[in-house]
Amino acid sequence: MGNVSTKKWLKGVAYEVAFWNNVYRWNKTYKGMMGWSHYGQAISLEEFNVNEWLQGQDSPLVLDVGCGMSYATGNLYGPEEAPKAIDIHYVDPLARYFNTIIKRYKRDVPSIEFGMMEYLSAFYPAHNVSLVIIQNALDHSSNPIKGILEAIHVLKPGGILYLNHHPNEAVTEHYKGFHQYNIDEENGEMIIWNPYKRISVNALIQGFAEIKVKRHSNGHIIAIIHKRDIVPAGLISHETDIKILCRAIMDLNESRTSLLFCLSTKFRFWKYNIIQFFIQSLSWDTKMRLKKLIKQTS
Repeated sequence: MGNVSTKKWLKGVAYEVAFWNNVYRWNKTYKGMMGWSHYGQAISLEEFNVNEWLQGQDSPLVLDVGCGMSYATGNLYGPEEAPKAIDIHYVDPLARYFNTIIKRYKRDVPSIEFGMMEYLSAFYPAHNVSLVIIQNALDHSSNPIKGILEAIHVLKPGGILYLNHHPNEAVTEHYKGFHQYNIDEENGEMIIWNPYKRISVNALIQGFAEIKVKRHSNGHIIAIIHKRDIVPAGLISHETDIKILCRAIMDLNESRTSLLFCLSTKFRFWKYNIIQFFIQSLSWDTKMRLKKLIKQTS
């Protein structure tokens, strides 16, 4: 699982599954989410005229990686009077959980495909994808730098990696659950950092990709990365991946055979599920007031 231990990353799963389970449980929260989702509409991304760009591509293949269950990315492109369906794949490591939720509540949305951004080229052919979209998910991964390199690796030359994230989420969330990395912008550079490391994405990819980074008026950190050349072999090491995954398997086996870990995982899920049951039953305005109050007192 990269630079974050398997156990630490797995602790974030319970909250994520409980959250989406209760968004989909309640008709009003599900309809509210789909109301701001672009599913069934033309694709739209902040600071990037993606609809126009896709019209210049030949049979574009699009990946929405770390998509959660929001379907925020539209699935149509082209002129308003004659839109076409995008060959878009909604990809998330929690796909098995999410597809169970979709079936449980009989929601009419596409299935989510299993995939991990840190190993994206194992799921999709290299140099074959037109556009990779990662929104509010890179900083939830176990190794965001590896995720960026893998996303660029699967792109065609001239393809685009689009990143859109809240700044410094790990700090805001006190490094809980999936939130182990911060994303920020400094003088036009995209910085990924936590208390143990700090990396400039601009410097890392300058030999094979171009990047434009901007802090949107709403505070979001947006990076548009154009692939210009092949990612150097030294930055994509499958031998290292195999070692990491072997270690992850053993960590996972240790976790699964630990009665305390299993019980605490079940407890976390049901705790979050009960909390989310009541939270998602509230009106949107009430939820926003509660969230603001919690942040002020934390």
